Order: sequence, then structure tokens, then C-alpha cells
Amino acid sequence: MAQRIKARASAKQTAKKEEKRTAILNAALKIFSRKGYVSAALDDVAKEGGVAKGTLYLYFKDKEDLFASTIMFVIDRLAERIRENVRESMSPIEILETLAFHQLEFFAGNRNFFRVFQSIIQDDLLKDHKKLFDNLHRRKNELIDYTFSVVERGKETGLIRRDVSTEDIVYSFGGMVMNITRILFHPGREERFDAAEKAKAIMRIALEGIAARH
Repeated sequence: MAQRIKARASAKQTAKKEEKRTAILNAALKIFSRKGYVSAALDDVAKEGGVAKGTLYLYFKDKEDLFASTIMFVIDRLAERIRENVRESMSPIEILETLAFHQLEFFAGNRNFFRVFQSIIQDDLLKDHKKLFDNLHRRKNELIDYTFSVVERGKETGLIRRDVSTEDIVYSFGGMVMNITRILFHPGREERFDAAEKAKAIMRIALEGIAARH
């Protein structure tokens, strides 16, 4: 009995710590998106998260660790959403559209992340964040490898043409998804962004091309 009580108390404590960590990461996302990595201070994050600055060090080693953890926190949420919504019973074409839709929908709902990511590119920070670079590279390769396998299955079942290399298809598809996401940053276009509509547009272009049919 005492052991069960102790186990429940431990699980409750773990859940509480994870909740606090998530709150800090959400606060960090807001601060990094607002100020960029260089200008953001841990004091700002602590204030935004409603915690003492010392509390941050219970969860993160330093600002660099918090920054890398914040980026991966968002990326991992996207990966989890894709895992939850992609079923192997789907056809390869359905899987590709689902991949496009959930990436676009997620990015549309997490615009702060793009501001953070933009600060990485603008300030050329990845060269100074090896851990973050390695983690992002690994996640990117996981998505590419999975998309590669989907396209290969599409070729085997006759749903995707075989006279175009799988590599070219995968990178073209990924490029369309990422570039259409940039619409989110066009002034006055944000409210009209429809992830489902954009995903269908990507699939129409990928499957039918852009040449007019007569």
C-alpha cells in the first residue's frame, strides 16, 4: 500500500515538473520570437513564464540549451501530430496530402516558431548550435526517409510515375510545402490561409503539373 502511494506521488511530481517545463518552453517561444536569440534574456523568459530565474536552471543548463530545447519542443509536437494522423492503411497519395496538410496547419498555428526559426537563419546561429543543428538534421532526415518510402510504395502500386526519380519527387514535394508556408508572412494574407486548400493545391500541382489542359 505504502509503495503504491509512493509511486502515485512520484508520478504526480513528474507530471507537475513536465507541466512546468512545458510552461517555460512556451514562454521561451514567445520571447525568442519577439526578440530573437541574441537579444532575448533568461530574465525575460522567467518573467513571461511567471517563474524565478533560478527555476530555469532546474530544467535547462543555459540560454543555448533553452533555445535548442524550445525549437525541438515545437518540432517534436509536429512529428507527434503526423504520427497520430497518418495511417498505413491510407494510399500513398492520401499519405502525401496528409503530410502536407498537417505541416501547413501546424505552421499556421505556430507562427511564433517561424519567427524564431527566421532568427536562426538571419543571425546564422546554427553554426554555433551544434546540438540543435544535429537534432534538426536528424528530424529532417526522418521525414525525408519516410516520404521516400511512401513515394516508393506509390510507384510499386502504380499510383506514382516511375520515370521521375524518387529523390526528385520527395525534395520537390517538401519544397512546395515549405514555400507555400511563406504565404503566412505576406501582409494581409494570414487570415485567408487555409491549410486544407493549400494541401490540395500542392497535390494538384504534384499530380497534374501546371500546364493548362486543352
